[in-house]
Amino acid sequence: MKVIVATLVLSCSVSWSGLATAETVKLQVAGGEIAAPSSQGDRIWLNLTLDSSRDLSEFTVRHVGKDIDVLINKNIVLSPRIIDPLLFSGQQLHIPIPAGATGAESMETIEKLVSGKLILELSSRDYQ
Repeated sequence: MKVIVATLVLSCSVSWSGLATAETVKLQVAGGEIAAPSSQGDRIWLNLTLDSSRDLSEFTVRHVGKDIDVLINKNIVLSPRIIDPLLFSGQQLHIPIPAGATGAESMETIEKLVSGKLILELSSRDYQ
C-alpha cells in the first residue's frame, strides 16, 4: 500500500509541475484616439490611467523576451513579443491596438474601454 501511495504522490507532483499559470493584468483606459493610417494598418491608440501605466510597465519588466497576449473582452487582438520593457516615468503610457473596424466602430470600442464596458487585459504565455 505504501508503494501505491508514493507512486500516486509522485505522479501528481509531476503532473502539477507541468502546469504553468499565466499572469493576467487588467488595465484601465483613460482615453484613446484613432491613429492615422500607416503601413502597419489602422490602429487605435489607448491612453492608460497612471495606475495601469505602472501595471503595464511592471508586467513588461517581468516578461522581457516572451510573447504575451493583449485581449479585449477575452478576445486576443495582439500577441507581441516583449523585447524591451515599457518603463513608467510618471506619465501615461499609450499602446497601439489594431483597429480592424470602421472609424465609428473604433471610437465605440474606445468609449466602451474607457467606461469599463469592455475589459483590456494582458496575459503572459507561460506555457511556451
